[in-house]
Formats: sequence, structure tokens, C-alpha cells
Amino acid sequence: MTTPDPALLAEVLRHALDGIAIVESNGGTPRVVYVNATLAALLRRPEEWPPGRALEEIEIEAPADPNGTGVGVGLRVSLRRADGSTVECERWALLLPDSRLALHYRPLPRTAPGALAAAVDRSSGLSTPEHLMEVLRRDWSISQRDGRTLTIMRFDLDASREYREVFGRTAADNVLRQIGRTIASAMRRTSDVIARFEDDEFVVLGVSMEPTSARAHAENIIGRVRALAIHHPRSRTGRWLTISAGVVTASAPRTQSCEALLEAAQRALTGAKGQGGNVVVEGSLE
Repeated sequence: MTTPDPALLAEVLRHALDGIAIVESNGGTPRVVYVNATLAALLRRPEEWPPGRALEEIEIEAPADPNGTGVGVGLRVSLRRADGSTVECERWALLLPDSRLALHYRPLPRTAPGALAAAVDRSSGLSTPEHLMEVLRRDWSISQRDGRTLTIMRFDLDASREYREVFGRTAADNVLRQIGRTIASAMRRTSDVIARFEDDEFVVLGVSMEPTSARAHAENIIGRVRALAIHHPRSRTGRWLTISAGVVTASAPRTQSCEALLEAAQRALTGAKGQGGNVVVEGSLE
């Protein structure tokens, strides 16, 4: 087996979707020797970790650990950020040579009173808009640091008002749930976030996609929805219900907020609707 290039491995580690810290311990207090860009952004600290600074971690919940090592066991912990706030994460530990550990942190959706709503919308099974926005803000901050691309796809039903007028709101809601499941089944990466926005719109957030791949995903989803063969007697694109898509892929500039990406995708979606629907239009940040 070919030995991987160390520089390539370093880049993969730096751009990993999980926050990762490498710590070493020789029987004393664990010392952080490396933090990747994802964890630095999560903690709102510079990527260059100050020598000697420890991770401020509070254990919240620990599953059974028969070996008493914490290795390979998912812990629920709370990490303190630079501004004094905390973020709850699930943490895994991987034993490395030379008394080192690789700690992987994945943020958990906040559900405490006054915090963000739960990650999953019960009626659709998709992410809530609040959860998608939380992930987008985190990934936007990371993209501003390392230049990784973010993709927003916005999907909207074509002639949705006419469908409701013919079949009623209950039937329309059932169709929307079916379309939501279709979109979710087409986006198989664990890092993808799919949420239902407003009444008839769905938003997909993807990380590190090429523009051609993002467009191909959107076209695949449009084709899958059309293949459902949901009868729509007042459709402008044929006899079946269809959707339109606006897609934008870009790295996050430091001069704009993450809302700019959503707005750019909305403009692209408006362009797709203006072309009659059942199409994908690509947009860009202005």
C-alpha cells in the first residue's frame, strides 16, 4: 500500500468536518499540541493554538466504558469558547503513538430553554431552518479561514398555489413531505444538511462541493421529483408536479455574512422560476 503524503494528510486533517485536537499526556495534565481549523472556528479562537493552553471541557454524560480509557467511546461534553459561551459536543478519542490522543468533536444541536430549536423538524423529518442556519454560520466561519467551498441549493415547487387550490392543503403537505424525503435520499453525505424553509421551499447546505457536482445533484433531485409522477392538472411544465432549483457554490469572503449565500441562491431560484420552472439556475455571490 502506498504511504500517503504527509502534507496531503495534514490538509485532510485541517479541513475535516469534525473539530479535531491532538493532545499528549505523560501522566500529567493533557497538553494540546494541535487544533484543526474546524475546532478553532467552533471555539472562536485563532487556528494557531497558544502553547500550553488546555481545552476547557466539562463532561456532561458518559456512556458505559468497560475499559475505563474513554477511547472509542462517545462522550457528551461542553467546551468553553473564547467569549465565555459554551458549545455542547459529542467527543470521541483515538489512541495515537507516543502517549497522544486524537480528540474528535462534533457539535450537538442546542435544545435548552432559550437556545436554538431541536435539529429535526418532527413533521418533515428534515432539519429545522434554525439548525441549518447554525451549521451555515459555523461553516461560513471555517470557509473564511481555509477557503473551502460552501453550496446552497434552494428548491421550490412549481405552481404550488395552483396545486393547493385543486387538491387542498392537506394533500399539498403530504406531497411536500414526499419531496423532502426524495431530496434527503439524494443527498447521502453525513455533512449535508437539508431543511424545509417556509411553506414550499427546501434548502440544502453542502460543504466542499465542486460547482459541477452541486449542479448535478440539483438536476438529479429535479429528475427524481418529476419521476414521482405526482399528477398536477395545472402544471406549467407538463402533467406532473415539478420543482425548480437555484444553486450557488462559493468560498466565504470576509466582507460578507452567510446570509449573502442564501440570498444569492434565492436570486438563482427566482431566475429558474422565471424560465418556467423544472430547471436549475446557477448563481454567484455579488
